[in-house]
Amino acid sequence: MSESVTKPRVGIGMPVYNGERYLEKTITATLAQTFEDFELIIADNASTDRTEQICRDFAAQDSRIQYIRNPVNIGASKNYTICFKPSKSEYFRWGNADDLPEKDLVEKCVKVLDENPDTVLAYGKTRIIDEYGKFLNFYDDNLDLQDDSASVRFIKCYEDIRLSNVLYGLMRRESLAHTALIDNYQRSDTNFITEFTLYGKYHEIPEYLFSRRMHPDCSTWDPNDDERLRNFWDPSKKKLILQVWRQTYEYFKAVYRAPISLTEKRVLFHFLAKRTYWRRELMIEDVQQFIKYKLNIRP
Repeated sequence: MSESVTKPRVGIGMPVYNGERYLEKTITATLAQTFEDFELIIADNASTDRTEQICRDFAAQDSRIQYIRNPVNIGASKNYTICFKPSKSEYFRWGNADDLPEKDLVEKCVKVLDENPDTVLAYGKTRIIDEYGKFLNFYDDNLDLQDDSASVRFIKCYEDIRLSNVLYGLMRRESLAHTALIDNYQRSDTNFITEFTLYGKYHEIPEYLFSRRMHPDCSTWDPNDDERLRNFWDPSKKKLILQVWRQTYEYFKAVYRAPISLTEKRVLFHFLAKRTYWRRELMIEDVQQFIKYKLNIRP
């Protein structure tokens, strides 16, 4: 049988760490998608609760599930890559182990990508729910980026993005593979979403197809808790340093490698240079923290 017949059209990557509280509901909602031609790749980041058993039980019942267990916690960023790499599908989406997709999310996103070859990401509007699944509010992502100019899309995304809900839309895997993906520094998800605008348009489906769960255990519960964020992104480097510099540098790298014209690149390098100057106080503070950290290291 040929690869084109056996390979599913959609890959869904689910990174998880100690997700037993919400995991069963999320996997059940994922498997109930009206678009059934997908594989679910679960990457378990060395969970210490019932996560492993839950995943193995589901995998034993549904052949679309591939379960990967990391021997140690490698951090959220690397785990996102672990559940992306095995998928060879045409389209791909990440789905957190505590969020809930509507049953027709994948079907409607596939339709958009099939009908719009210049679109690289399709996503539905977002509901915010609490730890019990109770509705809190609607969230407007404002990232329906339909401009033909890559620089215009990039700048609008850079200026408007807040929560990274569109990360859980459906993307073209081939384009996705040319990006830096989710790397091991704080807010690298924001960098990725902005970088991906350089590869095509974003299409917002005007329906609420995604529920983002906000609860005390999630990484974004307190965005000002830097230590928690560092531990989330890379527990082996709990004192990640020069994060503002790293984020800025990665934006420049993203523009440099993007398949866009030199004119567009010049526009974006100029834009980023100005934003770097405006963030100079944060960057100075970053260096001061780095020096303080180095001085506190004992030989």
